[in-house]
Amino acid sequence: MSKSHQRRPGRREFLKYSSFAAAAGLLGLRTKAETHRHADDAPNTHNMLIVGREAVFLSHLPMFTAPDFDSPHRYQVILEAAFTKTGADPQAVYADDRRRNPAVKIYTLNPNEFVLPRLHAAGGPAPASSFGAKIFRGHLEKPGNKVIADGVTVGVRNVVHFREFDPAAAASPAKLEYLLFGKGREMFLAHFIARPPDFDQVLSVSVVGRAFTDEELGRGMRVTFERPNTIVQRLMERQEAVGEVRDAKATAAPLKVRFKAGTEFYFEEGELRVPANFNPTAAERRAGFN
Repeated sequence: MSKSHQRRPGRREFLKYSSFAAAAGLLGLRTKAETHRHADDAPNTHNMLIVGREAVFLSHLPMFTAPDFDSPHRYQVILEAAFTKTGADPQAVYADDRRRNPAVKIYTLNPNEFVLPRLHAAGGPAPASSFGAKIFRGHLEKPGNKVIADGVTVGVRNVVHFREFDPAAAASPAKLEYLLFGKGREMFLAHFIARPPDFDQVLSVSVVGRAFTDEELGRGMRVTFERPNTIVQRLMERQEAVGEVRDAKATAAPLKVRFKAGTEFYFEEGELRVPANFNPTAAERRAGFN
């Protein structure tokens, strides 16, 4: 067994403990008023998906736990980042490895413990921040992964999206909703996650007849599609669909934009259930995420 498999990062261990408690009837979903617990979070291991080659983006792998969504991973977070290391270029190593392994969709980041909410400053720009990490080809919590760079410093260039899950939210959005982000020629959609059961999905996209600036993409614009917010109706590879794009900082009316989906880099539903399911679901197997 490889070293990466001998040491399971803390996210999955926390999920297993919480799922056991929920299954035993010790936990149950209930609503509560929104709280602001950022300052109370302790350092933790926050594993992330990596996408992008021209620029690097990280998507935090979130989770729910009942009753109060009190997991340290109760956040949907998308970051633009840069990889550095004295005497090496881990960002070039990552980009080259992705080019040489086009069949591999998932690359992941295993950070050293840090306090995730400290990346976000409510009401102001994101503070400068960095943390140490390892870069994996493959999903670091599943068999078959490989460390391609360690001792990496991750510099946070921009907090594209930061949101704490709200246990008082009545329901998930009825319509399929995504966060649009990227830079230059690379654009991505990440499914907007609300409450269990839900799903995490990140895929590349292109647009027809509209260009977005780096500034717009850096704000993580919301995109709503006129279809049910379900796994079956999610945007699939090579599909085209018209979405309504909303920019929270723009005063203009929402835009109707045609999107064409490219690669589905990540899809996960089992670990966003309560209790969590760690085995591949039928939908994950159909999508090739075993």
